[in-house]
Amino acid sequence: METQETNAKIRMANAVAHTVRTVGVLFYIAMAFSLMSWKYAIFAGTACMIIAPVVRRLMISSVRDRRIQ
Repeated sequence: METQETNAKIRMANAVAHTVRTVGVLFYIAMAFSLMSWKYAIFAGTACMIIAPVVRRLMISSVRDRRIQ
């Protein structure tokens, strides 16, 4: 049972990371169609691309830390 819960939390971490990356891509698309200023769109898109794997690793590490204890 614990393995299923761990797998579900890992899937949730992957889903959150993919969602953040998708938001980053949407910022890039908004810049391409001049919906946002290019400075803000590049900053926000790049920030999302950098933060997505960090959030994923933090979520997965919290799952692994609980499993070890």
